[in-house]
Amino acid sequence: EIFWRDPNVLVVSVHRFEKGFYPDSGDSNEVGDGPGVGFTINVALPAGYGDACLWQACSDVLLPAARRFRPDIILVSAGFDAAAGDPLGECNCSPRGFSLLTTELLELSGELCEGRLLLALEGGYELVTLKRCVEGVARALTAHDSCRLEPFGTR
Repeated sequence: EIFWRDPNVLVVSVHRFEKGFYPDSGDSNEVGDGPGVGFTINVALPAGYGDACLWQACSDVLLPAARRFRPDIILVSAGFDAAAGDPLGECNCSPRGFSLLTTELLELSGELCEGRLLLALEGGYELVTLKRCVEGVARALTAHDSCRLEPFGTR
């Protein structure tokens, strides 16, 4: 909600949504307020969604929105509670799906904002699955061509 009225920040949230499921917000009709209307995009997915559904939400909503907005940096709140086996999320995404999505976000950040991409871990409550998801994302990050550049070099 910190960016609810801010037209300078695009927030795209792809998440499980149903009435009574924490935090009981994030319906697709929640789009910001005042000058920020349209700069909050909630992609509300059903319980049990998996890789294909997550990929389609990103392909159909996130990528076009980001290309229209043209961010200076992409920040990802990387929650893995959508992973299969997570007791809270009760969804069916795989470590491989998160890895592929990370590669796509790296490509997008290269296209739009000189590769500036920051991922912050914020969810995932089944430790074996969480470890596999984080490992898949880390491997995608380090395998990408942009990670072979000197991070503190001159531009």
